Amino acid sequence: MDAEARRLLDMVGLPGHFGDRFPHQLSGGQARRVGVARALAINPKLVVADEPTAGLDVSVQGEVLNLLAQLQGEFGLSIMVITHNLNVVRHIADRMAIMYLGRFLEQGPTEEVFHHPRHPYTLALLSANPEPNPDAVIDRVELKGEVPSLLNRPTGCEFHTRCPFAQSKCRTEFPPASREVADHSYYCHYPLQRDASSA
Repeated sequence: MDAEARRLLDMVGLPGHFGDRFPHQLSGGQARRVGVARALAINPKLVVADEPTAGLDVSVQGEVLNLLAQLQGEFGLSIMVITHNLNVVRHIADRMAIMYLGRFLEQGPTEEVFHHPRHPYTLALLSANPEPNPDAVIDRVELKGEVPSLLNRPTGCEFHTRCPFAQSKCRTEFPPASREVADHSYYCHYPLQRDASSA
């Protein structure tokens, strides 16, 4: 095995002899680290991490996220994380974007979006996020109905078929972009008040 492979394995916290192993000889966390090493092999400026913690134990998830954060600081990488796990987003991302039917509905600095969600879909996702404090009072937002087909998108705001706050305008007009403090933007005719928070 060449020196470059050993260097990459060392960067992700694996000993050099792992370069001689087959995929079935790696644990989930080790395999994820090898994936990160492969991504780093081309000296990227941007790494796209699609569900980087899926299928891993919680302790291993933390190790992988800490590794990504360490590499980000060490090499000045930008990392785009695609995930359904909002706790991962909060742990690692400076900015976040919420998508519905493949389109951004809200985006901005992570803590701003967590503390002041403006789109009802964002509020629903945040309210469904697991809360480790058993004494926490959580006001869940229940979404009813099926997710529409991408081949037959609803008119107007595409979320109106499931939105608990939808009004007649939402059914006919797609909302324009609204921008706020700290470059927080969203698409909603009737945005939530800034004191709405599930964080």
